[in-house]
Amino acid sequence: MFQPSHFKCVLLLAFIITSPLLHAENKSHDDELAIDSTLTLRRLVEKALPHYPNTQLLNAKKLELEARQIQAKSFLPSASSLVLRNQNDQLTSRRGESEWEFGVDIPIWLSGQRTAREAIAAASELNINNDKQSIQLQLAGMVRDALWDIHLMQGLAHIAKSKLESLTQLQNDVEKRVQLGDLAQKDLLVAQTEALQAEAESINAEAEFQHAKFRYMSLTGLKIIPQEFTEIKSAKNNLDEAHPALLEANGKIALSNELRNLAHIESRENPTLTVGARSLRGAFDNQYNDSIGLTLRIPLQSESRNAPLTALAEMHYAESQVHLSQLNILLTAAMHEAEHNLEVGSKQLDVLTKQNVIAQQNLNISRKAFQLGELDLSDLMRIQTQTFNTERTLKNQQVQQLWNIARYNQAVGELP
Repeated sequence: MFQPSHFKCVLLLAFIITSPLLHAENKSHDDELAIDSTLTLRRLVEKALPHYPNTQLLNAKKLELEARQIQAKSFLPSASSLVLRNQNDQLTSRRGESEWEFGVDIPIWLSGQRTAREAIAAASELNINNDKQSIQLQLAGMVRDALWDIHLMQGLAHIAKSKLESLTQLQNDVEKRVQLGDLAQKDLLVAQTEALQAEAESINAEAEFQHAKFRYMSLTGLKIIPQEFTEIKSAKNNLDEAHPALLEANGKIALSNELRNLAHIESRENPTLTVGARSLRGAFDNQYNDSIGLTLRIPLQSESRNAPLTALAEMHYAESQVHLSQLNILLTAAMHEAEHNLEVGSKQLDVLTKQNVIAQQNLNISRKAFQLGELDLSDLMRIQTQTFNTERTLKNQQVQQLWNIARYNQAVGELP
């Protein structure tokens, strides 16, 4: 008949077989980070910025800005064109009639067109500066999370290692007492099982620590980490116009408004002035008569051409306004959540600190009672597990509270 002790033996064997494999897997993914005491959070974000994919958008926008500046500073609203025309009667009457005409089509600025293009170039330049700050803030948020994630995983790995060392020591004590006849063999199996389970937890915790470091290196492209990155809570208590994300959104509205204005101005094509020379020879005439002429071409408005352009400009303007409204809602919610997390986290930290003190005292008393034979091994294991869980929760909350400060600063738009 299958006994509970048999199950413990099978579990013990499974831990013995899988533990070295897990340990080997953990070692193969060891990602080392060098600690730099001179590296600040601000400098870290600057170093990571070229590695951030969204930075490529800035390069494209700079090219777009240069194109708009060239367009605004251009002498003509568009490219001029050459006109060459010849007419003769060689294929018809063949009476020697011939006409040559050569000219240059020069486009003429529409009223307010140059000013509108200059305004677009200025808005685009301001937009690039706003976009850069917004991208820096986006990256800063991810870097902040990556750093605190590493710190949290490192602390949990340390606690798991301490738990393993404690249970290993307990296993050794139980083994000695079994040899002396003070405890039964089943107690040793229980102690060994608990120690192996703690080893598996330690391996998993170390693996999560390594994963956190890998995510940091993938994000920043660096193998260095600041020694100190704790932040002071920002003095801001509400959203203001200086928030990089709001600056970017308002800048997009200003730019789309200028583009909309230009679309209305360019609702018809530019007039053109043609300056040309003509050389004409009549029928049965050997002499050419040369002349110079001017031609003014004024295009008429056409809804089939203008309606899609103005509608597109209006849509972009509306989309920019909607984006700003949505952004305000999201940022307000994020700030409220960050502020609330700080308040709740502070209260939780006080409670958990007191719980941990009591748990540690209870564990010390329980260990002494077990050594004196006044407490069963199962009770000691339960108390010890509760104590380590309390310590892990406290450590998690301590890091989380510092993390909450970083997230609050992120929510109110504080760049490192």
